[in-house]
Amino acid sequence: MKRFYTFLLSFGLLLTLSLTASGANWEGVRILMDGREMEIGSAYISKEGTTMVPLRAVAEAMGCEVTWDAATRTVSIATPQPPEEEPPAYAGLVVIDPGHGGGADGASYDGVLEKDLNLSIASQAARLLEEAGVTVLMTRTDDRDIGLYERTDLANNIGADLFVSVHCNASVEHDDVTGVYTCAYSEGTEGWRLAQLLHASMRAATGADDFGVEERPNLAVLRTSLMPASLVECGFMSTPEELALLVQPSYQAKLARGIADGVLAYLAQ
Repeated sequence: MKRFYTFLLSFGLLLTLSLTASGANWEGVRILMDGREMEIGSAYISKEGTTMVPLRAVAEAMGCEVTWDAATRTVSIATPQPPEEEPPAYAGLVVIDPGHGGGADGASYDGVLEKDLNLSIASQAARLLEEAGVTVLMTRTDDRDIGLYERTDLANNIGADLFVSVHCNASVEHDDVTGVYTCAYSEGTEGWRLAQLLHASMRAATGADDFGVEERPNLAVLRTSLMPASLVECGFMSTPEELALLVQPSYQAKLARGIADGVLAYLAQ
């Protein structure tokens, strides 16, 4: 025989079960709950034909917690609580600034434009940060003109926690210099700490040479940022060997990973 049992629990939750009971006699009975047999030794069919199933066994089979108060002879059933959503591993509002854009190409070597490299690397870094739970806003997501002061005005107006400007380097005097370079407004500031972390993480991700960390109070995006800010130079386009790396998608992904890791390291402090 088949019975449908509905329990209205004290906390307002309606539970509907499909139970199938069968047995050779009135003393023992097999109980299938939604097609799966339950181990209930004390279930039975009364002489009136009613299937009697212990409430505790059914409730616990559904993951509920059952308690008995002997003093008041009260059964309490509590539904399992859904697991709390874990907060993001990292929190913060970060502005990623792909340098140049629009009519400002930046450096140009062998038909490769700095503005394009900057956007590609910055976009990948932004995605990695978002995957880690960080809120990211980019100063540009396509090839357009953005004024120097517009970039930091955007970050300042939204109360960003960090500002990172992404560039590629060039030397008009030497065609053999290589390495990652980062800078901040001045030494000893939070921006300087950010620049150091970015420098270390970018080199670790890429194996690039060390071109140093430097104070650059003359740079507008560093001078006008109200939050910790750093500018990163991903490598020298003027050096053929390094330009060959900078145009490779796999190397750009490593640079993006290094930028994201540096930001995350700062946020984790």
